[in-house]
Amino acid sequence: MLIYSIHFKLIELFKLLHGFYFQQMSLNKDKQLEINVIPRKYDFLSSPIPTTHAQASKAIVGNSTMEENYAFNNVHHIYDQHSDAVTMLKFANNDKSKLCCASNDGTLSICDVLTSPPCVKAILRCHTGPVTGCDWSASDELIASCSTDATICFWDAIRHCCLRCVSDPFYSSVLVCLFNPINNNILITGNKAGFVCVLNVSTGMYPKGGKHKIGGQILSLAVNSSGQIIWVGNDKSEIVSLKLNSSDNSILTKCHRIITSPNRGAITCLSWRSWISREARDPMLLANCANNILCLYKVSENDGGSLYLKKKFLVHHARSNHLLRSTFCPIMSFRQGACVVTSSEDSCIYFVDVERESNYTVNKLQGHACVTLGVTFNYDETILATSDVQGTRNGTNFSFLKKNEERNEFLL
Repeated sequence: MLIYSIHFKLIELFKLLHGFYFQQMSLNKDKQLEINVIPRKYDFLSSPIPTTHAQASKAIVGNSTMEENYAFNNVHHIYDQHSDAVTMLKFANNDKSKLCCASNDGTLSICDVLTSPPCVKAILRCHTGPVTGCDWSASDELIASCSTDATICFWDAIRHCCLRCVSDPFYSSVLVCLFNPINNNILITGNKAGFVCVLNVSTGMYPKGGKHKIGGQILSLAVNSSGQIIWVGNDKSEIVSLKLNSSDNSILTKCHRIITSPNRGAITCLSWRSWISREARDPMLLANCANNILCLYKVSENDGGSLYLKKKFLVHHARSNHLLRSTFCPIMSFRQGACVVTSSEDSCIYFVDVERESNYTVNKLQGHACVTLGVTFNYDETILATSDVQGTRNGTNFSFLKKNEERNEFLL
């Protein structure tokens, strides 16, 4: 696994400027900060990213290009606590230093990447098979994990102990799990038998009506910020949207189904993003498809989560058993352009500007020697972590970079 780190200033300005464009900032004669603002003018163009006239975004991040923003140099740190592939990485929601790693060696690990030196806080052992997925609760107090041993485990993220272990209702390998962002008492799971299930965390029970047959093997899940619309990706190149009953958060209703590729490549990762920029109003869904493509969809949440293809990007991804991941860059809405990060079978990590029609690769990181899998940013985009499939004597590696604020360079 590799971890990369970036540091950006002025993020807090978003709280001051939400809903407005600002023209200039200055100090008055009393040395007080003055910000000239004008009310927001909505742009109803179809572009999913900030336009070239994105005044607020330009003022916050300056005139640096996307390439300059992601000009990494090298690897800063390497962890080697796992003896097999690390298939998923996830940072805590409210702690930029805590990272959870899920591995095929049957364990999870919790790392603190900002200590000096970075350290492994705990190794979590309970599963008897490869750990296929993990997720943090909204408060970062719980971690949910799933495994091919047909169980879901809930962990105390502070005391590093297993609180509960629940079996899949069909005794099938559980391949993905995800907390409902609004109600963390609800965990959504997908299994090898093709079922999406709703699990009550408190009781360890599956409520009536909370199981839905999709077909194939469920490899990926995404949910919108309201927790009501779920997107499901399987190994048959299908993305299905489901609606969760708002009254009891238990009953699943099928809404839409699309096929991303006629060659039936597996959907190995889904990422949802609400584009909070003042210049971009459409939520988006990012999908890794094992047909050498990365798809970006516009989401119509008023229509049960229906998807409309915006763009496709070529990525080395031909084998469905390689669970490649991708993610939106957390603070991309402040810049001209919009960047996503994806792993690849050519051992590289790619930064892709989804605004561009051609030459969309912003940067390529080459710190791995084999197929890359996991990729994740922490919430303020200061740390990027990546992982790969190689299980060597020292385990799978991940690392990070830090930015020199004075020289605007990335340090190793």
